[in-house]
Amino acid sequence: MSEKTKLFLVYPAIFTPEDNGGYLIEFPDIQGAFTGINTDNISYGIEMAEEALGLTLADYIESGDPFNSPSKIEELKVPDGSFATLIRTNVSMYLNNDKLVKKTLTIPQWADRKAKKLKLNFSSLLTNAILQEK
Repeated sequence: MSEKTKLFLVYPAIFTPEDNGGYLIEFPDIQGAFTGINTDNISYGIEMAEEALGLTLADYIESGDPFNSPSKIEELKVPDGSFATLIRTNVSMYLNNDKLVKKTLTIPQWADRKAKKLKLNFSSLLTNAILQEK
């Protein structure tokens, strides 16, 4: 997958230890985004959290439903014994329709010069801007 088609989003997750081992992993900002693991392997938990977050966000995007922006991790209320960490996912891996569509746009010349100087990718910039719209 080329860099142009990647859509990375980062959200905080809370890992809560289960009584019989493993963790419940929840995303307080994204309703319906959670998973669990039956091992104490945090790396595996992060991998599962990336997938759960990606699938849930892709569902929101495809259905056109709004979703919350990520909270600041330092502002989360984390239960005793639990911990919070940031999870990054490439949402484009989970979108059902990732076929690229060509769009033509017109921008002021000054904006074009600045974008070239900053080496901005217009496709990525526009895709991320659309996601930020509520």
